[in-house]
Amino acid sequence: RPSAPLAAVASDWRVAEGTLGIAVTQLGSRVEGGFADWTAAIAFEPRDTPGPAGNVEVTIAIGSLSLGSVTSQALGADFFDAAAFPTATFTATILTTETGHVAEGVLTIRDQSLPVSLPFDLTIDGDTARMSGSTSVNRMDFGIGATAQPTEQNVGFAVEISVALTAERATD
Repeated sequence: RPSAPLAAVASDWRVAEGTLGIAVTQLGSRVEGGFADWTAAIAFEPRDTPGPAGNVEVTIAIGSLSLGSVTSQALGADFFDAAAFPTATFTATILTTETGHVAEGVLTIRDQSLPVSLPFDLTIDGDTARMSGSTSVNRMDFGIGATAQPTEQNVGFAVEISVALTAERATD
């Protein structure tokens, strides 16, 4: 059953549109899906030299996951357990690097918090920012499918996370 929609969050940059996707390998085939309900509170000031440029806090409504024919299984107690753990979070510092940008932070799923690095491409045109990036995590590190699928025989350990968004600088 779907959870209540997440409330809007205060942010220096407001997400106008975006996708938060995941991909896994099941029985040798790639299965793609994503979360329809998520929020991002973004504080960011562009900088020309490497260093901290802001921070981001993302909240994800686990119950908003769509993962094709395996959605209900993925939301069940053996995997994401959306009933017991309705949200996941990613809290990170945004860094400008020599080669682009990276969000270095902590991803929390099923009350398991682990460091995650999300490199991303960013373009800013006036008050509009467009970013896209991806990273990979091991589902076992978060206890996802640890009992039901403890090996990679049916479901791979790697979960690719991808994000793409357009945000507008808040003017109020």
